[in-house]
Amino acid sequence: MSTPRIVIVGSNHECASVDLRERLAFTGDTLSRGLHALREHVDEGLIVSTCNRTELYVVTDDEDTLGRERVYQFLTRYHDMPAHVLDEMSYALMGQDAVCHMFRVASGLDSMVLGEPQILSQIRDALDAARTAGSAGPYLQRLATDALKVGKRARTDTHIARNKLSISHAAAELAFRERPELAGLRVAILGAGKMASIAARVLTSRGVDSLTIVNRSLEKAEALAAQTGATARPLAELSQVMTDSDVVIGAVLTDEPLVSPEMTSGRTLPLLLIDLGVPRVIARGCDDDPLVSLRDVDDLERVVYAARNVYADEIDKVEGLVQRAADDYLGWTRSRKASAAIGQLRRHCDEVRAAEVERAMRRLGHLSERDQNVVRAMAKGLTNTLMHQPVQSLREAASEDDIRCILESFGIEREIPDGS
Repeated sequence: MSTPRIVIVGSNHECASVDLRERLAFTGDTLSRGLHALREHVDEGLIVSTCNRTELYVVTDDEDTLGRERVYQFLTRYHDMPAHVLDEMSYALMGQDAVCHMFRVASGLDSMVLGEPQILSQIRDALDAARTAGSAGPYLQRLATDALKVGKRARTDTHIARNKLSISHAAAELAFRERPELAGLRVAILGAGKMASIAARVLTSRGVDSLTIVNRSLEKAEALAAQTGATARPLAELSQVMTDSDVVIGAVLTDEPLVSPEMTSGRTLPLLLIDLGVPRVIARGCDDDPLVSLRDVDDLERVVYAARNVYADEIDKVEGLVQRAADDYLGWTRSRKASAAIGQLRRHCDEVRAAEVERAMRRLGHLSERDQNVVRAMAKGLTNTLMHQPVQSLREAASEDDIRCILESFGIEREIPDGS
């Protein structure tokens, strides 16, 4: 029998465009349904889906690359995507590489914006969703929990968090680059969540005084507007807001685009659209009008790339944190395997000892109860003494093959840990 192993299949801003990432995204109800469907294919499953990445973390007991192929098959069927397209736009990692990747993601090393903090809440939300769906077992719960700890340490023990950029910061910077007169223009933000809140604060801090917040929940829009000196408008008035605005930033999670080409056609003044959503907030074709320019999260890369050179030394420090945390996690998985194997060995030896003592007692019926207890104690002591070295060897075993070899020498078939 094989042992559980961690596999990651994912796609991010480095290997897939927004168009392709959008096809792989899991949001809202699709995340819950996706986790339940994924659980039918693997032992454990967790999905991290953001504007820059969709990654499936799974635990499977399949040998070699079969676990990876299971996830590929799930994705191609669930998203109705040709296998060759998925293969070209994705990556797969297993074992130690998968563990290190999760910790690098949590630390902000794998983000478009170096050290960006939002990924921590996104991993936490992914873990909560997986727990709710019953798809996160002991291995992934420990992995995600350790990743959150590593991510926090990266931001407290190094200076990587001094990079104050976020996707929202980058969007505001891009808007100012393309429209230098932005402070005097009419700007609208779609959404009232974390991304929208950061964007609103950055824009107002840089002099934008005509800002409108549009959101499904007018109450949330009004709350953010009150904090930033903006105007709140309900989603029902979106079409009019589009007509009245010079710059619109889409910063909301949505399963379907909120802005349609009809809302952006027939312009008499230039309109800059910046879409931070994956899936899209602003539909394809909204820039068909020659006065409309549309940018997406991939256009932000040139704004944020320079930070990596500035923070090279801090990146090295975070990489050290990641490696040490990965060693600790893998040590825990080995100890978990060893504990299960030691339990098997103890049960086997106890059963053999009990059978032999019972056989001996049938021949020693003339002994007193006290003498029989001496025999039982001797048998138990002898068993414990003989087990000492095999138990130590199991604790120090470097691989699953070593564990299996030790157990087989006692005639024991290796069991897969039950995940309890």
